[in-house]
Amino acid sequence: MTNLDEMKSVIVATVRDEELALSACYAAEAYVRRWPFVFMVTGWDVWNKGKSALKPEVMHWLEGIESSYDVYLFPSGGGLVAFGNESAAFQFELRWSGKRGLTRAEALSALPQDWNPHPLKSTFEPQHLDAA
Repeated sequence: MTNLDEMKSVIVATVRDEELALSACYAAEAYVRRWPFVFMVTGWDVWNKGKSALKPEVMHWLEGIESSYDVYLFPSGGGLVAFGNESAAFQFELRWSGKRGLTRAEALSALPQDWNPHPLKSTFEPQHLDAA
C-alpha cells in the first residue's frame, strides 16, 4: 500500500519527462504525509482509455463509501488514490486491484456481515418464514 520509495521508483521508471517525474514524486511524498493509506494505481483497471480519469463506476463506488478519499492523476496517466481509514482502503484494494492473493479471513471481513449464503436461511428469505 504505502511504500514511498517503491512509489518513487515506479514513477521515475514510467514517467519519461524528468520534470514531470519530479513533480509526481513530490505529490507522492505529500500524499503519504497527508493520508494514512495511499495506493499507486497505475496498472489497475480503474482508469478510462486515456488513463486521464477514473472510470465512472469507480467514481460511483468511491462516492458511496463512508470515508474520506482523494485522487491525484499523473500527467502521463495513472495516479494515486488515498484513504482516511484502513477499512475503506482494504475494500478499495479488494474490489479494484485485481489481486486474488488475499487470505480468506481478509476477504470475508470485507463482506457485509448480515449476508448469509445458506439457501434455506438466506437474507433473501421472506421475514414471515423466520417466525415459523
